[in-house]
Amino acid sequence: MTKTSHPAEGPTPKPDARGPSIESRIHDHYDSLPDSERKLADVILERAADLSAFKASELSALAGVSKAAATRLFQRLGFDGFDEARLAARARRDWGSPLYMGASGSGAALSGPATLLEDEIDLLRRSVRRLSPAMIDDVAAAMVGARRIWLMGYRNSRFLADYLRWQLIQFRGDVTVLPGTGETAGEYLADLTERDILVVVALRRRVHGLLEVMEAARAVGTPIILVTDPTARRLPALADWTLTVETQGHFAFDSCGPALALCRFLAVTALGKAGRRGRAHMERVERRHETLDVFN
Repeated sequence: MTKTSHPAEGPTPKPDARGPSIESRIHDHYDSLPDSERKLADVILERAADLSAFKASELSALAGVSKAAATRLFQRLGFDGFDEARLAARARRDWGSPLYMGASGSGAALSGPATLLEDEIDLLRRSVRRLSPAMIDDVAAAMVGARRIWLMGYRNSRFLADYLRWQLIQFRGDVTVLPGTGETAGEYLADLTERDILVVVALRRRVHGLLEVMEAARAVGTPIILVTDPTARRLPALADWTLTVETQGHFAFDSCGPALALCRFLAVTALGKAGRRGRAHMERVERRHETLDVFN
């Protein structure tokens, strides 16, 4: 995210998950802060990940400053008060910033691989409870019946889109991830029709432009499958099917495990629905592998 600087003497915009962080606001003002406010600023910088769990009086006590000094600092940073600053920190955690995920930005302490495994299993279980078997069935049938499948994803969502494509092309053709390296989406969107399907993988943190891509697809009647997490807003309203998985566990960095499992589940279900046609495609692929002597 691009940092936006603000002069020390001017107002700072209201908190927003995609706007300047509390840390950025403090650093912009740090050199001009009075000693008491600077002490509190240091405490906040050390505990930014846990800010939403504190009361203003607790932070003031940790810094050894008065409540009045705390009020002046938060107002100087552009907040009406501590409650608004705490909401801003919570919004950034919901947005998926690893700095705000878990204690001191590093999440719960890992006592060993078993701890992480338990966390992943919990995320998988919670995700399964969110998914409708009937919807999975419908989505798989739609992917088998589509003339072409277009997939899209950015950041971590990109490798998930690539993974799903790799499974699908083993038993059907015309599956493309867009845009390619150095390309833009417009050239692909111009070719979408109602006989295609667009699969949008949009786990947090989502980039600008996804909404416009989905609106363009919807405008020409292309059905949309959305794979996302509980923090998604607005995008589900544009999708024909929304599949939601959990990503936030007890440790730093979101988990892509449930989303990867969902992609595999979709591919396996679609393969079953592809029937003889899908099997014949797989056999042709395997014959080409043998002819090309691809594998050791």
